[in-house]
Amino acid sequence: MRHIATRILQALCITTLTLCGAQAHTGFAQTPAPAPTPQFLSITIVSVKPGMESEFHNFMKNTTNPALKKGGMVWREVWQNTTAAGDPFEYVIVAPVIKLAEFDGPSALEKGLGGAQAVTAWQTKASSLVNSVRRFIVRTRPDLSYAPTPAGPPKMAVIHSVHVAPGRNADYENFLKTTFTPAMMQAKVTYLVSETVFGGNANEYVTLTMRDTFADLDKGPVLVQSLGLEEARKLQQKMPAGTVTHLERGLSRFVTELSIMPPTP
Repeated sequence: MRHIATRILQALCITTLTLCGAQAHTGFAQTPAPAPTPQFLSITIVSVKPGMESEFHNFMKNTTNPALKKGGMVWREVWQNTTAAGDPFEYVIVAPVIKLAEFDGPSALEKGLGGAQAVTAWQTKASSLVNSVRRFIVRTRPDLSYAPTPAGPPKMAVIHSVHVAPGRNADYENFLKTTFTPAMMQAKVTYLVSETVFGGNANEYVTLTMRDTFADLDKGPVLVQSLGLEEARKLQQKMPAGTVTHLERGLSRFVTELSIMPPTP
């Protein structure tokens, strides 16, 4: 089975973390602030059929998003693998979940379309455009993240899917909280963490490091730029041996035209 790495990853942390960053990630602020609150996110991984990208985009913009807005959805992010790495036909869709009890009732799509029968017609059309769909529920970890107030919509993210050895979650989280995330804060780079709750590996964490351009990547890893190669190596060595069993890295870009952006304050 393909790892949810690039998928859950790409969507998972990216969303609420970025759009609600300043509000949700005050844990590292110098001035005392209310404790940040974790949030559930619904992650949908969609593989679009080659040659159907334009129709998929039109269906999203002209049918799906208007219905979601009408049904009460305030924001939804769409991310796509970059053509430089990964499957460029794969999209990651991230939406907020206030409470899991939401799934007991009609979805925003059903409300916006006008009922279950309309959803069936929507599903028939959608299925003609995609090869597969998979969904996850993840929980953001603002206590392990650093997100200054965003200047605007995100652009690109370096995504890591981290599988932790059973029973070693506390070791990994402590490393992030006391060592890695403070270093990212020092570098002033947005760093977002979430964990898989349903639909995937329960020992998986997805982290995103926000970047603006590929030129940023040419400069090297963030910590190497900030601390220097030797100090960055020393920092990584502080993670207890055997904590991480598997690591994948991907690149994803934010697709503004397919996303539902929250109202500007």
